[in-house]
Amino acid sequence: MKKSFVIHPFLLAIFPILFLFSHNINELSISQIVIPIAITISFTFLLWLLLSFILKDKEKAGLIVSLFLFLFFSYGHFHGAIGSLVGQGVEIWRHKYLLLTWCILFTFGVYFSIETLRSLNNLTKILNVIAASLVVISLINIGSYKLKTRVSRQDNSSMKNIETSSIDLEKVATFPNIYYIILDGYAREDILKEIYQYENRELLDYLTKKGFYIANRSRSNYCQTNLSLASSLNFKYLDDLVNQVGIETKNREPLWNMIKNNSVFLFLKQHGYVFVAFPSGFFPTEIKNADIFMSRVGFLDEFQVTLINTTSILGLLDIIDDFHFEYNLHRRRILYIFDHLAEISEFKDPIFVFAHIVAPHPPFVFGQHGEEINPEKEFTLVDGSYLIRKGGLTRDEYLKKYREQLIFINSKIKTTVDGILSKSDSPTIIILQSDHGPGSMLNWEDPDNTYFKERLSIFNAYYLPNNDYINLYEEVTPVNTFRIIFNDYFGTNYRLLKDESYFSIWRRPYKFIKVNDDINSDIDIRLPK
Repeated sequence: MKKSFVIHPFLLAIFPILFLFSHNINELSISQIVIPIAITISFTFLLWLLLSFILKDKEKAGLIVSLFLFLFFSYGHFHGAIGSLVGQGVEIWRHKYLLLTWCILFTFGVYFSIETLRSLNNLTKILNVIAASLVVISLINIGSYKLKTRVSRQDNSSMKNIETSSIDLEKVATFPNIYYIILDGYAREDILKEIYQYENRELLDYLTKKGFYIANRSRSNYCQTNLSLASSLNFKYLDDLVNQVGIETKNREPLWNMIKNNSVFLFLKQHGYVFVAFPSGFFPTEIKNADIFMSRVGFLDEFQVTLINTTSILGLLDIIDDFHFEYNLHRRRILYIFDHLAEISEFKDPIFVFAHIVAPHPPFVFGQHGEEINPEKEFTLVDGSYLIRKGGLTRDEYLKKYREQLIFINSKIKTTVDGILSKSDSPTIIILQSDHGPGSMLNWEDPDNTYFKERLSIFNAYYLPNNDYINLYEEVTPVNTFRIIFNDYFGTNYRLLKDESYFSIWRRPYKFIKVNDDINSDIDIRLPK
């Protein structure tokens, strides 16, 4: 009998990746699955090749490999389901017992595959069909989504979407180094005092003594990181983009394109700037197409961490006492940025540095003295109602943990600013800016139950050469940040835009609600229901 081609192991190797991607497609780029697929396909091929050589039977080798892949990629799902059913305090839920069960199942499967005298031809055909069907269904879901959300890409290379402004070289003696440091979710001074019962004067006084200008009534233009940075890095509002994609779409890919190919650097690149970016762990702000991407081995993005959590690697990490590896990675990434920002000044001038630091935004992984905090929950970067609901945090716990993490981040800010200023021989611009405020009273599904003032009031501080702050003002918003800097230090004549703020729920990022009147007023706090 003619034997069937053994393709099911290779299809089962890519299916879990495609499945996970298709169920989170509005948060991810297709480029994120390339490396995981390449790794799993390579591993599957080598394992199948080795077993085929040992067993002298490609069908038996394929069956063993497929069994291994099924158990490997299903582990995290079974572990989570069992934990939900029996509760986290029950011993059977522990990784060591589930791993032992998986090993027993695999052993029996291998024994059956090797010892059976039956032809595996029909079983191979069935597995081929099942595996192919699973892959096709995922590809159809991915394709249909891409088809529905297809929009013409932003052509930022010519900067035709903003009004052009020529540079006045006679006004530019030396191009300054520019550090654009985003402190994710960092609250404005009055919000820290009003909601978090924390006086932030120590940091603000330090920055003031160093020569910073604090925009103490500043607010974000948008309430989500994708929206906020797409706007600030292109120094414009997102009206044109919304007209293209429509207010009902969930597709954030156009925002990612605007961040990764932003107008700020395209402007600076024309004048010889080197673009330096740091890894954030948040895919939209991982600008790997920068001239220098300051990454290091061991940094994983959100998708890779989530994928690992579906596999038996999760159990192995628990056994070697590294169950909190996601939190450790997140911690190391934050510290890596702070520790290396000052070193950039040693690079060839002029430089533009972009660093998105996901802190004091959750997850809360630092105590106020820098001690490690490991939440006993699945790693996630969500905030607001999604965190308080999913993570099991109470609002009081959120306030306490946020405050403690912010105190530690303040100490790192001071060390970093000292390092940058002490090592910089060239004129230096430092922008310390949050993309939005925190989310203790943020309801991602209900604007009427969200305190806009907390979410949209932001920390915004500027260090400019010669303390030239004549064109800055207390209410400045990020959309005008680079308009002011380019006008002052490059001789351009960009007009300043009206400072506006917009809220949108997570599921409809482009469906904006203008909320200017609520943010800088003294209205009473609207407590969550």
